[in-house]
Amino acid sequence: VDAAGTIPDTAVDSQTGLEVTAPYVQDDGTSSINPILQGIVQGEGDTTKILTWHQCPSNYTVLTASDGTTVVECTATDSTLDDQSWYNPLDVAKGHRGFLDGDFVMLLYAWSPNWRLNTVGHDRYELYIRRSFDGGDRWTTLPSNYKHWDGSTWNGDGTVVCETYRTADQQQQGDSTEPRVCYEYGAGDHEQARNVTQHQSMRTTTLDPRFASTPPSYNPALYQLGYGVPGYTSGGDSEDLRDPSRYFVVYETGDNTTTEFGEAEPEDLFYSRAVNFGDDYQVWAEDDLSVCYPSDPHGDDKVAEELIGSGFCNEFDKMEQGIPGLEASEASLTANPGGEFLYGVWSQIRYDDLSGEVVEADSMARRVWWIDDYVSETYGWDFGQGPNNEEE
Repeated sequence: VDAAGTIPDTAVDSQTGLEVTAPYVQDDGTSSINPILQGIVQGEGDTTKILTWHQCPSNYTVLTASDGTTVVECTATDSTLDDQSWYNPLDVAKGHRGFLDGDFVMLLYAWSPNWRLNTVGHDRYELYIRRSFDGGDRWTTLPSNYKHWDGSTWNGDGTVVCETYRTADQQQQGDSTEPRVCYEYGAGDHEQARNVTQHQSMRTTTLDPRFASTPPSYNPALYQLGYGVPGYTSGGDSEDLRDPSRYFVVYETGDNTTTEFGEAEPEDLFYSRAVNFGDDYQVWAEDDLSVCYPSDPHGDDKVAEELIGSGFCNEFDKMEQGIPGLEASEASLTANPGGEFLYGVWSQIRYDDLSGEVVEADSMARRVWWIDDYVSETYGWDFGQGPNNEEE
């Protein structure tokens, strides 16, 4: 299964900015540039830059879109799941990770539409997540009548996913106003891969992603998780009883301006908890997802207009201090069965602002505790990009 397979829709020449034809599958089943991409490595100078793309099958309604953005829809028989890699050799994916939980599959990977530009920091990796509830046959949102292998039943109500496309702008390492589209899916609908990083600048790329699923239930008679923590319950269930609808994701950001010299230098770690089997990602919103960021920007004037009021629930918070000159990377995660606690450890290095020498090198650890119906008035919706962050 080619879960990262995409169909390029529009493209330009990255040197001239003129429109060119994106790769496409011909009537005989081969790509228009099959089988070898004559790119910069071969010295042929392929300078195609993909601007927009889509995946099939997908069943969505377009909620909001940037002015002039054209959305290409799938036909009833379209599918990219069995595409050969040479159909679209312009993109690149890495860091594929995920887990199986009965028939539930969670798959995440970093992806860029333009591998050649990406190698020199003129495109970026975003983190994408796809899910299946039938062992990988269909990649969908949570169905309205899903029965997990443990006998529990779950009722999905659909979700909203937003995508950031590319501009023909040749200045690609700074901030830019990129086209954005928000898609609404019903329960159990075929879903394109979900962009959870939503980077707002070409200065930032995505490095090593990590995840943690909720582990099996503990027998309270044998072991009590979280010694010293009050007897926390969720929905009447002990924290020691597994909630399979939750899992955790941490991704690492990198300085994209250093990519041309090797892998991007690491910067920060961001975390979130997936709820409803990944239909939504929340840090603060808890049960009331109507107030979830970025659909509700909570005073953040950097949120794109297309995302405001869309219903897109995609909250991620910094896992470390976010201090300039500090690099956090290589996170390792685990969680408790109920999905109330995330435990993370990571490598952290801090450089002197003047000399550039390493002044700290430590292994760091943090426990994050989700408390139902509680949002801090001081620190709520402070994601390193909101109004409470003085650095920004």
